[in-house]
Amino acid sequence: MNAAALAGAAGGALISLLVAPLAVARAPQALTRVNWRGRPVPAVLGFPLAASGVIVAGAFAARYPEEARSAGAVGLVVAVMAAAGYYDDRRGDEQERGFHGHLAAARDKRLTGGAIKIAGAAAGGMVAGALVLDGWAVLETALLVALTANAVNLLDRAPGRAGKAALFAWLPLLVWGDAVWSAASAGLLGALLVCLVLDLRARAMLGDAGANPLGAVLGLGLSVSLPPQGRVAAVLGLLALNLASERWSFSAIIERVRVLSAVDRLGRRGS
Repeated sequence: MNAAALAGAAGGALISLLVAPLAVARAPQALTRVNWRGRPVPAVLGFPLAASGVIVAGAFAARYPEEARSAGAVGLVVAVMAAAGYYDDRRGDEQERGFHGHLAAARDKRLTGGAIKIAGAAAGGMVAGALVLDGWAVLETALLVALTANAVNLLDRAPGRAGKAALFAWLPLLVWGDAVWSAASAGLLGALLVCLVLDLRARAMLGDAGANPLGAVLGLGLSVSLPPQGRVAAVLGLLALNLASERWSFSAIIERVRVLSAVDRLGRRGS
């Protein structure tokens, strides 16, 4: 990790340390969810994550104006997906599940929170892609942002699961990925490290407003880090993963596979 990324991660962690306790203490009833153990938990970690991601991306753009477009792409997808996720969180649980359910509702002229997230991810991903890439890569970026956001959100079913998955996906991108993206998105990574502690202890949940920005930024990172063939492979792989979720329960698979179950439970306390 380069010096700018380290500074950004430290800044994101600090912002999250300040914002997260306030978000938990003032969580509205509409954002309270019953977790898998039947305990009420506030789904408010999207606030510190979004604040850290946007502020650090803005600071990076101010410090390195020649990289303002890349930083703007990061800040944009964080802000759009946090807002769309918050809208969905406020609506509460919906009967519709997965892309099929939300698109079917849209055909029946019913607007769901999931449809808002799909539209937000597509639009935000297109604009972000246009800021940093060109040609077909813009469309590929939009697909990666949307598919990765949904994939991480699918894992937000147990304390720490989505956060750990995002962290494991982030590590290879930090080592082999685009250095500018790493630095511009480092605020979100630093905030994730703080929020993961609260999530694992069932003090708070990511919610859609937290899980979707994490996935969206990872999708953007994949797009700017991979060659053209790699982007296509990533789109196809993530599409297959999302379609598989329509048929099979990832939670059930994680519980059945010993290694996945052990990693899933790692660090979890009082949940």
